[in-house]
Amino acid sequence: MTSAHGARTSNRDALLDVLESIISEGSVHDVTLDGVAARAGVTKGGLIYHFKSKEALLHALVERMRAKVDAHCVDPEADPRAAIKKFLIARINYAFTMGPQEKKIMANLLAAASTYPSLLVPVKGMYDSRSGDLAQVAESAGLALSVWTALDGFVMLEMLNIRHFSDLEKQQMQAALIGLVEQQFAAPRD
Repeated sequence: MTSAHGARTSNRDALLDVLESIISEGSVHDVTLDGVAARAGVTKGGLIYHFKSKEALLHALVERMRAKVDAHCVDPEADPRAAIKKFLIARINYAFTMGPQEKKIMANLLAAASTYPSLLVPVKGMYDSRSGDLAQVAESAGLALSVWTALDGFVMLEMLNIRHFSDLEKQQMQAALIGLVEQQFAAPRD
């Protein structure tokens, strides 16, 4: 992304990339402003220009991850019914293609939320916004919320190393959920 401060924007992204790397290799407790700056090849002052604290740095990473999911799943141009179908199918596909590194980063950020509760604000905002969108198509709201909740349960089980599903199980669940969504949205409207 280029701006009037192109180098600053790329430094910001580089800092967030380094943060992701540190969190995926260890935990949020391993993150220090000095360490992130050094690994990104910027001064601590350069880091502070973008992020005043460790919490601000973590918050920016959560925002970036949320924006990535939105970019993959949300179509603001579509009519509500088509947007919900696209959202659900994209979320299904996203959940079943998340890599172990992304799941580890999410697990570590979730753990960090006990120390930094503000990390949950963008996530809560995403849920509040999408739940409102889902309610716009009343005949599909129940299924949409059920699918979304099931996906989050699946991701949470794997993310927290409670249960790892085989490739076959993942394929079966993914196909079943997409089938439910396709069936719901193939039905004639009232």
